[in-house]
Amino acid sequence: MKKLTAKSFLTKLKEYLFMTVAGIVNGFSMYTFVNPAHLVAGGFSGLSSALTYIIAPLIPGVEFENLVSIVYLGLNIPLLICSLIFLRGDFTFKTIWATVVCTATLAILPAFPELQFNQPNARLISVIFGGILIGYAMYIAAEYNGSNGGTEVIARIVAKYHPEMDLSKVILIANVAINVLGSVIVIFKLNESPAIAIYSLMYIFVGTTVLGMLARGFNHPQKFLIVTTEYEQIMEDITTHFKRGCSCMDVVSKDPDSPERKMVMVIVQYRQMAQLKRLICHRDPHAFTIVKDVHDVFSRPTFNRSYKTK
Repeated sequence: MKKLTAKSFLTKLKEYLFMTVAGIVNGFSMYTFVNPAHLVAGGFSGLSSALTYIIAPLIPGVEFENLVSIVYLGLNIPLLICSLIFLRGDFTFKTIWATVVCTATLAILPAFPELQFNQPNARLISVIFGGILIGYAMYIAAEYNGSNGGTEVIARIVAKYHPEMDLSKVILIANVAINVLGSVIVIFKLNESPAIAIYSLMYIFVGTTVLGMLARGFNHPQKFLIVTTEYEQIMEDITTHFKRGCSCMDVVSKDPDSPERKMVMVIVQYRQMAQLKRLICHRDPHAFTIVKDVHDVFSRPTFNRSYKTK
């Protein structure tokens, strides 16, 4: 067992504070935007809302907002127990904490009904702001090796024993299935228009898009593969203007009469992409260039901060 130092304690405290924020934001998104608009969120959040619409009318004197937190926690408890058995470790405890915080948030917020955005004719606003909040909550949880429970826990358990599986597709299918099921319940139980299913899918799309943007960063790297005859000049320009190194590789052409070409590879920031394109066109208008998104530069974690444009 590792010795607990003041530094490690503060690190853990910071991580759990951020997991607290993730749980609060998740609960706030559901209470303020998702539930008043009758949207069906993905994962167990959406499933808990759908089940609550069925259960609440069966219990006299119990309102939806007071019951949804209990259903949400009840659905997550079996998963959290499975996570304790099969995963254990830091991820499980942080997920438990985020789930408890989200449940507490959902239980406390009904005391403040003025926080609800209850505008049936402005569902698009609920979709956008609710999606942004849930995407931010998922990002915070993922950044600190945790989750908001639900399908993310299932994915972790499956990944441990079947790492070859494409879990993103499994999660997507599960979320869409929950969305369709929940939308059917909302349509029949609350006499909503079938358009509620489209709004719910838009909400999920906004959330996952925000999560991806935050994970990649707004200035994510771009990889340039430049096949050119002016490789020496282009490499010199890259070194001078972008203050970074680049790689040069031989290119074999089937045409024996073609001039000597080499491929230059360099990674720049997104904001530097237009400048590099202009530089390439200036040096060699006939250069063959491929540009691709780079989602991770793991050998240089300070890439985004240490390289600047001159």
